[in-house]
Amino acid sequence: MKRTPKHTIKYLTQDELRQLLKTITNPRDKAIILLAYRHGLRASEIGELQISDIDFHRSRIRITRKKGSLPGEHLMKPDELTLLKRYLKTRKDQIPTLFLSRQNTPIHRATLDYLMKRYGHKANLPINKRHFHTLKHSIAVHMLDAGADLLAVKDWLGHAHIGSTMTYAHLTSQTRDAMHRRIFASGKIV
Repeated sequence: MKRTPKHTIKYLTQDELRQLLKTITNPRDKAIILLAYRHGLRASEIGELQISDIDFHRSRIRITRKKGSLPGEHLMKPDELTLLKRYLKTRKDQIPTLFLSRQNTPIHRATLDYLMKRYGHKANLPINKRHFHTLKHSIAVHMLDAGADLLAVKDWLGHAHIGSTMTYAHLTSQTRDAMHRRIFASGKIV
């Protein structure tokens, strides 16, 4: 399996992500981008989400992963649930798929990439960061920056192997610096 070289992984800074979300007013599109980011979803995974995958009472989303990744259930934040409810109120159909195209078919990955390019342009994101998969990379780096350990990020992203998660470790200096300070302050290293 061909791996992306570490130096080519692009992710959004937190400020870039905030700017991106601020530019999106369409409820469906905003829900797509927010869920893809928060839950590290691939474009193909967004297209396969069903309304029944969302448990509004328990604030959970059931995620079926692709490419050999592991499925899981994630806790959802209140803003995600509010946004999804707002989007679902705009729908007049009974189709079980969560995110639909204008033709009432599951949204296609090419459409998701188009949306990311369109909103990325409006948000003045660097051109090389206007790709849908950038959202998955971004949550991994942001979780590590927030202090999550590699196993927590591995679980959140559904990675089957820790090596897939290790790709992100070098991208975040905050976590690495904090770990090094803690280790060298332990008194167990001369």
